Amino acid sequence: MGMNTFDRNAGFAAGQRQVWGFDKDTGIDSKSYLAPGARIFYVDPNNAQATDFGNLGEDPTVPLATVARALVLCRDHMGDTIVIAANDAWQYSPHNRPLPVAESVVIPVTRGGIRIVGASTNPLGVQWQAAASNGTCITVRAMDVFIEGIAFVQPAGLANTTGVFLEWTGVALGENATVRGCVFNDLDYGISGDYSWYNQIYNNRFESINVAAIFNTSVTGDMDFETIHDNTFLDNALAISLPTSDGNFIYNNRVFGDATGTNNFINLTGGADNLVSDNFLACTIAQYDVTCSDSTSGAWINNHCTNGDTTAPPV
Repeated sequence: MGMNTFDRNAGFAAGQRQVWGFDKDTGIDSKSYLAPGARIFYVDPNNAQATDFGNLGEDPTVPLATVARALVLCRDHMGDTIVIAANDAWQYSPHNRPLPVAESVVIPVTRGGIRIVGASTNPLGVQWQAAASNGTCITVRAMDVFIEGIAFVQPAGLANTTGVFLEWTGVALGENATVRGCVFNDLDYGISGDYSWYNQIYNNRFESINVAAIFNTSVTGDMDFETIHDNTFLDNALAISLPTSDGNFIYNNRVFGDATGTNNFINLTGGADNLVSDNFLACTIAQYDVTCSDSTSGAWINNHCTNGDTTAPPV
């Protein structure tokens, strides 16, 4: 959060510590965070006081029960932030705060510029699952949305779910998003996008994704001009699958998976003007010609395989 915090003198701040917290003395409620008049909405389904009805959601001791209600209260490009309290729904936790966020929400075009942030030291401490099978945790149809510090998971009992879907249709305008510091585990899709441009996807972990970790659905159009860097991909069916996508910068990612697979590491078949550099790939240089696909999609520079560095694009 620190690198996204504006100057503290912008606006009028109350005389209190500006520290993340979920009690009265440390909750950020000065209404000047990021922008004068910005609001902070607290969500905590594990808090016995949590309620949506009649609640403005700005008191951390009486938080909202759902993210859906917080989205209703947010305003378009006013610097509003939704803070989700930590839970320990992760399977190896003691389950003292066992309720995850279990919602499938849509960020509409009228809620651009908002932030959804998990309040935990590690994203595994803020688990979010879709409301039902075939659902998506967060569908982004607004501009400039920021998502950080959340573990998107598909638990036993759910199937065919997606973590984040970035959608642009001409009516839905879901692009310029930032997704960072999140975990995507056991889902069908981690982050998918349709005609969504200029997104920043970095410092995330994608693990055991059943279909594709980052995927271009290409229904309305392609995911173009993406910046994808410093992510970790472990044992996913497909890691970065962006066929026919253009103008992407893909660098310094770590990909471990089936070294004998086809187009399962980085696939840019049919794309153009892409730059792929300094990625660490758990395959040999010979296998790189199969796990990755270029088809003259752009420049591939100095990618690192298990037996050396590459000197040419994959075939």
